[in-house]
Amino acid sequence: MATEILINDGGAPARIMNLAPANAAIEAGMFVDINSSGKIVAAGTGFADVEEDVDSGHKVHLGVLLTDAASGGPTNIVCGRGVVCNVQAGEALATVGTEITIDGDGKAEATADAGAHRAVGTTLAASFNGTDSGGNTTVFVKVLLI
Repeated sequence: MATEILINDGGAPARIMNLAPANAAIEAGMFVDINSSGKIVAAGTGFADVEEDVDSGHKVHLGVLLTDAASGGPTNIVCGRGVVCNVQAGEALATVGTEITIDGDGKAEATADAGAHRAVGTTLAASFNGTDSGGNTTVFVKVLLI
Protein backbone atom coordinates (compact mmCIF):
# COMPACT_ATOMS: atom_id res chain seq x y z
CA MET A 1 0.00 0.00 0.00
CA ALA A 2 2.83 2.42 0.75
CA THR A 3 3.93 2.67 -2.88
CA GLU A 4 0.40 3.68 -3.82
CA ILE A 5 0.20 6.45 -1.22
CA LEU A 6 3.58 8.17 -0.98
CA ILE A 7 5.56 9.63 -3.83
CA ASN A 8 8.47 11.61 -2.40
CA ASP A 9 11.80 12.42 -4.05
CA GLY A 10 13.56 12.49 -0.68
CA GLY A 11 14.32 16.20 -0.93
CA ALA A 12 11.12 17.47 0.61
CA PRO A 13 11.08 18.53 4.27
CA ALA A 14 8.96 15.59 5.35
CA ARG A 15 8.92 13.01 8.10
CA ILE A 16 7.02 9.78 8.60
CA MET A 17 6.09 9.63 12.27
CA ASN A 18 4.10 7.44 14.62
CA LEU A 19 2.60 10.21 16.74
CA ALA A 20 -0.15 8.39 18.62
CA PRO A 21 -2.45 5.38 18.36
CA ALA A 22 -5.47 5.49 16.07
CA ASN A 23 -8.81 6.30 17.68
CA ALA A 24 -10.56 4.01 15.16
CA ALA A 25 -9.62 2.11 12.02
CA ILE A 26 -8.34 4.60 9.40
CA GLU A 27 -7.37 3.85 5.80
CA ALA A 28 -4.13 4.92 4.18
CA GLY A 29 -4.32 8.11 2.14
CA MET A 30 -6.62 9.93 4.58
CA PHE A 31 -5.77 13.34 6.05
CA VAL A 32 -5.48 12.92 9.81
CA ASP A 33 -5.51 15.08 12.93
CA ILE A 34 -5.18 14.47 16.66
CA ASN A 35 -8.19 14.67 18.98
CA SER A 36 -8.40 16.00 22.54
CA SER A 37 -7.69 12.50 23.88
CA GLY A 38 -4.37 12.43 22.03
CA LYS A 39 -5.48 9.86 19.46
CA ILE A 40 -5.23 10.03 15.68
CA VAL A 41 -8.50 10.53 13.79
CA ALA A 42 -9.46 11.25 10.20
CA ALA A 43 -9.33 15.05 9.81
CA GLY A 44 -12.78 16.46 10.35
CA THR A 45 -13.86 13.64 12.67
CA GLY A 46 -15.26 15.16 15.83
CA PHE A 47 -14.59 18.74 14.70
CA ALA A 48 -17.25 21.26 13.68
CA ASP A 49 -15.44 22.26 10.50
CA VAL A 50 -11.82 21.43 9.79
CA GLU A 51 -11.51 24.53 7.67
CA GLU A 52 -13.20 27.17 9.80
CA ASP A 53 -10.11 28.56 11.51
CA VAL A 54 -8.49 30.16 8.45
CA ASP A 55 -7.10 33.37 9.97
CA SER A 56 -5.44 31.94 13.09
CA GLY A 57 -2.82 29.98 11.18
CA HIS A 58 -4.05 26.68 12.67
CA LYS A 59 -3.16 23.75 10.45
CA VAL A 60 -6.19 21.73 9.60
CA HIS A 61 -4.35 18.41 9.63
CA LEU A 62 -1.24 16.68 10.91
CA GLY A 63 -0.54 14.92 7.65
CA VAL A 64 -1.54 11.95 5.54
CA LEU A 65 -1.78 8.40 6.83
CA LEU A 66 0.82 6.29 5.01
CA THR A 67 -0.46 2.83 5.97
CA ASP A 68 -3.78 1.55 7.27
CA ALA A 69 -4.19 1.88 11.03
CA ALA A 70 -6.28 -0.37 13.25
CA SER A 71 -8.17 1.05 16.20
CA GLY A 72 -5.63 1.53 19.00
CA GLY A 73 -2.81 0.57 16.66
CA PRO A 74 0.22 2.56 15.51
CA THR A 75 -0.10 5.27 12.88
CA ASN A 76 2.44 6.15 10.20
CA ILE A 77 1.81 9.77 9.27
CA VAL A 78 3.55 11.66 6.48
CA CYS A 79 4.08 15.18 7.86
CA GLY A 80 5.50 18.19 6.07
CA ARG A 81 5.17 20.52 3.13
CA GLY A 82 6.33 20.04 -0.41
CA VAL A 83 5.53 16.34 -0.21
CA VAL A 84 3.75 14.61 -3.06
CA CYS A 85 1.19 12.03 -1.92
CA ASN A 86 -1.66 10.11 -3.43
CA VAL A 87 -4.54 10.94 -1.10
CA GLN A 88 -8.12 9.76 -0.96
CA ALA A 89 -10.58 12.16 -2.55
CA GLY A 90 -14.27 12.55 -1.80
CA GLU A 91 -15.00 13.21 -5.47
CA ALA A 92 -13.31 13.05 -8.87
CA LEU A 93 -10.95 15.98 -9.48
CA ALA A 94 -10.10 16.36 -13.16
CA THR A 95 -8.26 19.69 -13.30
CA VAL A 96 -4.53 19.85 -12.56
CA GLY A 97 -3.63 22.77 -10.28
CA THR A 98 -6.85 22.65 -8.25
CA GLU A 99 -6.42 23.85 -4.67
CA ILE A 100 -7.81 21.28 -2.28
CA THR A 101 -9.20 21.36 1.21
CA ILE A 102 -10.36 18.53 3.46
CA ASP A 103 -13.95 17.36 3.66
CA GLY A 104 -15.63 16.14 6.86
CA ASP A 105 -14.43 12.58 6.23
CA GLY A 106 -10.72 13.44 5.95
CA LYS A 107 -10.65 13.25 2.15
CA ALA A 108 -9.52 15.82 -0.41
CA GLU A 109 -12.06 18.05 -2.11
CA ALA A 110 -11.80 21.07 -4.41
CA THR A 111 -11.64 24.40 -2.56
CA ALA A 112 -15.03 26.00 -3.00
CA ASP A 113 -14.14 29.38 -1.50
CA ALA A 114 -10.43 30.15 -1.16
CA GLY A 115 -11.20 33.13 1.10
CA ALA A 116 -13.02 30.99 3.66
CA HIS A 117 -11.22 27.65 3.40
CA ARG A 118 -7.56 26.87 4.00
CA ALA A 119 -5.97 25.06 1.06
CA VAL A 120 -3.86 22.07 2.12
CA GLY A 121 -2.56 21.07 -1.28
CA THR A 122 -2.64 21.39 -5.05
CA THR A 123 -3.53 18.61 -7.46
CA LEU A 124 -0.72 17.47 -9.76
CA ALA A 125 -2.79 15.11 -11.90
CA ALA A 126 -6.38 14.14 -12.52
CA SER A 127 -7.85 11.78 -9.93
CA PHE A 128 -7.88 8.05 -10.55
CA ASN A 129 -9.67 5.03 -9.15
CA GLY A 130 -7.75 2.69 -6.88
CA THR A 131 -8.58 0.05 -4.33
CA ASP A 132 -8.65 0.65 -0.58
CA SER A 133 -7.64 -1.97 1.99
CA GLY A 134 -11.17 -3.36 2.02
CA GLY A 135 -11.09 -4.01 -1.71
CA ASN A 136 -13.46 -1.13 -2.45
CA THR A 137 -12.97 1.20 -5.40
CA THR A 138 -11.74 4.54 -4.05
CA VAL A 139 -10.90 7.85 -5.72
CA PHE A 140 -7.28 8.96 -5.26
CA VAL A 141 -5.54 12.13 -6.44
CA LYS A 142 -1.84 13.06 -6.59
CA VAL A 143 -1.37 16.16 -4.43
CA LEU A 144 1.49 18.49 -3.49
CA LEU A 145 0.97 19.23 0.21
CA ILE A 146 1.34 22.90 1.16
